[in-house]
Amino acid sequence: MASDRHAAALQVAAEAGVVLLQSGADVARVEDTVARILRAYGAGEPDIYATPTGIFISRTDEETTVVRRVRQRTIALDRISSINELSRTLAGQPLDPGEALRRVRQIAGQPSPLPAWMDVPASGLAAAACTMLVGGTLPGVLPAFLVNLVVQGGERICRWLGLPDAVSDLIAGANAVFGATLLNRWLGVPVGPVVAGGIMILVPGLAFTNALRDAIAGDLVSATARGLEAFVKVTALAAGVGSALFLVGGGAIL
Repeated sequence: MASDRHAAALQVAAEAGVVLLQSGADVARVEDTVARILRAYGAGEPDIYATPTGIFISRTDEETTVVRRVRQRTIALDRISSINELSRTLAGQPLDPGEALRRVRQIAGQPSPLPAWMDVPASGLAAAACTMLVGGTLPGVLPAFLVNLVVQGGERICRWLGLPDAVSDLIAGANAVFGATLLNRWLGVPVGPVVAGGIMILVPGLAFTNALRDAIAGDLVSATARGLEAFVKVTALAAGVGSALFLVGGGAIL
């Protein structure tokens, strides 16, 4: 029956929207992708309302509403790209809803393009390279890389323990200062560039960008939520750095 097919399509669209929100997509993209999937199955134009923490889809003609809660968010551009590609495929040739749902869940569980063991070293290398942008020197890149291995490793351990993101960021900021201080005392490496490089890749630049995009698109609730999330992250990083500098006597080493 058409109503059963539409109900199944609603589930597919909702799952796709959740994956996009969990992967850091902006609200306008989420709502547009969900609408495209539903149109592909002839489900009409339902009311769609997405925020960073949930998505609501309602079809008033069939009195059907689907609500999905989003509790965890990260940056996974590969998943966003895969969902977009799937939505274009469905628009051209709709798959069986069960198969489409299986593909959405497969995308949600797909691993990172890089091997897991490369995650921390790659992040540490990126952070070390950032020290060059804030006054660091080439001989200081290797020591900065070692410090940022500790910072990135600590961040992953905090996630594994299930600590709140704000706590993880506070600890990461403190680790950057403690590691840079040790390098300064042992090797004379400047503290400032190492700390700045260590926290630079943790700064929520994409969250700020999405907040602005949502605000421009008129999604004020989402823009406010994303802006507050980014503010909390930056505040936690700054608190971690400031607290650690106070403990080690930052005025004397910066």
